[in-house]
Amino acid sequence: MNHNLKDILRKFRNKKLLTQLFTVMVVFSGILMTVVSMVVNHQTTTTFLKNNNLIYTNTLEVSIKTMDTLFSGFHNSLTHITYDADIVDSVVTPKPLDSVANYQVWSVLNGYCQETEGMEEIYLYIRKTNQILTSTYEKCSLDFFREKDLVNRHFASPPSTALLKSGRTTSIEIYKGRVYMVRDFPLNGKKGLGTLFMKMKSSVLYDALEAAQTSYSHLLAYDNDFNPLFPGMLDYNGVPKGFISLIPDYIKEGKNTVYSDNQHYYFCKSDQTGIYLILLVDDTAFMPSSRMVLMNSLPYFALIIILSSLLSICVLYLSYMPVQKLKKMISAKESEWCNTDSKNEWDYLTESFLKISNNKYQLDYILSNMIPKISKEFYFDLLTGKPMDLPYIQSILTNTGSPLNSKDPCKVITVTFQDFVEPMIRHQLTDSLRQFLERDSEGICRYVMQQIDDSLYAVIIQFDAELGYNRITEFEIRLEEAFFYSGDRRSSVLLEIGPKCSSIQNVSFSYQESLERLASQKYPSQEAEGKLVDKEEDSVKYNYHFFQLQLKSISGLIMKGDTDSALKKAIHICHTLPHDGSPEEICRAYEYYRLAFLSTLASYRITNSEEKEYAFVFNPEPYTAKCAANPSCMQEYMVPFCTAAVNLLSVKYLKQQHKYLIRAKHCIEENYADPNLSLNLLADQCNTTTSYLSRLFKESFGINFVDYLNQYRIEQAKELLLTTGKPVKEIASTTGFNSQQNFIRVFKKYAGITPGQFKSEKDTSK
Repeated sequence: MNHNLKDILRKFRNKKLLTQLFTVMVVFSGILMTVVSMVVNHQTTTTFLKNNNLIYTNTLEVSIKTMDTLFSGFHNSLTHITYDADIVDSVVTPKPLDSVANYQVWSVLNGYCQETEGMEEIYLYIRKTNQILTSTYEKCSLDFFREKDLVNRHFASPPSTALLKSGRTTSIEIYKGRVYMVRDFPLNGKKGLGTLFMKMKSSVLYDALEAAQTSYSHLLAYDNDFNPLFPGMLDYNGVPKGFISLIPDYIKEGKNTVYSDNQHYYFCKSDQTGIYLILLVDDTAFMPSSRMVLMNSLPYFALIIILSSLLSICVLYLSYMPVQKLKKMISAKESEWCNTDSKNEWDYLTESFLKISNNKYQLDYILSNMIPKISKEFYFDLLTGKPMDLPYIQSILTNTGSPLNSKDPCKVITVTFQDFVEPMIRHQLTDSLRQFLERDSEGICRYVMQQIDDSLYAVIIQFDAELGYNRITEFEIRLEEAFFYSGDRRSSVLLEIGPKCSSIQNVSFSYQESLERLASQKYPSQEAEGKLVDKEEDSVKYNYHFFQLQLKSISGLIMKGDTDSALKKAIHICHTLPHDGSPEEICRAYEYYRLAFLSTLASYRITNSEEKEYAFVFNPEPYTAKCAANPSCMQEYMVPFCTAAVNLLSVKYLKQQHKYLIRAKHCIEENYADPNLSLNLLADQCNTTTSYLSRLFKESFGINFVDYLNQYRIEQAKELLLTTGKPVKEIASTTGFNSQQNFIRVFKKYAGITPGQFKSEKDTSK
């Protein structure tokens, strides 16, 4: 047997099995890596081109919308000029060139030119007298006008590119490489008495296009006859001449891109102006580099190496290891060689297990530091009323190991300190509160303590649904007694327990109520002195005051520009109102909510709406008779009502943030006592025209300037009547009225009663 084994070993001795096995695996791995590299290169290239097509298609759509918006704005400016009384008078009853009346026309043209950034110069052509008046205070007849060819060409041939909006047509023409917008009025064509030629600043239009360009793309603009819009700024030589004439056919076929000569041509046409935009993209610049392909292939290379290694181990175990065992049986020397120090399977597995264990400890350490931060942000969102669904709330509570749940009723305890309390004393007081909750909450409630800032803490406490009212009251009494064990502590710390809410989803209602109580304790008003706090209230009161607080929060989000969050919060309140009371109580709560919204809309001076989808907001009958006692029907009505109302508030707020309106309101607040305050003075302060400022007041507040000023003065007068003992005559003078009789007349117009009656009613109510 030994002889046969030696013969077998002699056959294997010179084969160098390990070297051959290694060579085969390297070649196999190399072939796989080459194939993978080719596949990855193809996939990467395809993905790049697909992403670029989407990116540049969207870029072109944004560019065409930007151009439409710019031209639409200039169209509106031309419309406003044609409505100006001085302009209309100059074309209906033309004046001689030397007439003084032309100065007012020059002033109007220059004012609009200064007001709109994209206008370089405006020409007014008066057809009856063949005269030209410009925004640069020039006057001449058409025969001596420097751009008379533009005027003659306009009347000789109809324009190919035009913008039609609101029944008004504005031509877009190119003259000597510049873009002009032309408007005939009061009618189009030869029936017009006058024509406005607006010379555009090419840099403004070009900047809108330049934002869409990259180092690998080039954006070009053409009019409806494929004449270049910016021949002096853009290089139009990169587009083949024959390609331009094919674009209309491509668009009719539904195409928006063509690939030719390693370039992509993206094109689209404006529906408003008929302008064409063509975007040239050099696709060779986006081909993936070798380094990028290598980086994308590395995971696959690693997988190939691992699989090859595993295959090598299997082959080694099945072929080479039996040979080694035979060698141990024949030669002691070879047996010693085989027993040299090496890492066996058990050592390898032990080392791997230790590495995995260390990674687990590191992961546990990371999670232990992340969970408190996640919990803090989550509870803060709950307290501030961020809309969240119950399943999401329950999943967060479960994942963070919270003692709370999403079903049982909750209250909020808020704690704050007087300003003179030192930080060390504050820590001692909050530790005392924690100790009490740890000691006496077992079997009664579960809690989570949240620090809001350096001087405010909030504790969310949750009771079992079966726990009786008496036990909850006893717990609250013990809490106050334990926390205020001495007079010194009572004078330095303030604690309030909010009303009960149905679930943790509505905990923000209890939090807001407790904050109001804290504020009334820390900063008591004169009206609140001597009044007792109603301690019998054990649930959130869905009254008009409650919904006013919610509307303040919603308005605050709108003022921050976060309309989406405001809308979510408004609809969230509709869905979280209690449904366990009587139908009359629930419907009454919905009606309070609607009235609070209407009051907020009135504060923005929103009295009506021209938008059809918002018209039902101001319907005096909010719902049909069948919904009067049907909570489901009321909720179905309130969701679109809240959506429309929030959108109205957002639109109105944005309109009221116009820079001229902000400056005008500031001037009114500072100078309302001046009886000579007028719209002309405000227009001078704002560096604009009276007609434009008057239109802003009407569009943004729904009333004209005089009504706005009088309303503001009457509000100031009411405050003086309530807080001072000044006579009516002095108050009239203080608030900007030129006489006592005029003050009484205006006061009765806006307040419905005279100043004396107003003061008497308030004194009686006190």
